[in-house]
Amino acid sequence: MSMTFWVAICVIVVVSVIADSIVKIVKASTSGGGKGMQERMANMEEDIAITEQELDDARKRIEVLEKIVTDDKSQLSKQIDDLANG
Repeated sequence: MSMTFWVAICVIVVVSVIADSIVKIVKASTSGGGKGMQERMANMEEDIAITEQELDDARKRIEVLEKIVTDDKSQLSKQIDDLANG
């Protein structure tokens, strides 16, 4: 058997492996692959919405803390006394 015979066999094997891989990739992308991607996108959008809500809450807390820190000491002291007596 000559060298060209073995080269031809190797080429056939490589081409068939590549073709099989391409077929598997196409089947995965057209069948269940899209649904999985849609689920992941929905989960990511939900996570983003939760994170945005947490960020808004944190901003509100920071605003309250800024007001407390920048208020006059006398007013802050009065508010603390009101809370203690209330």
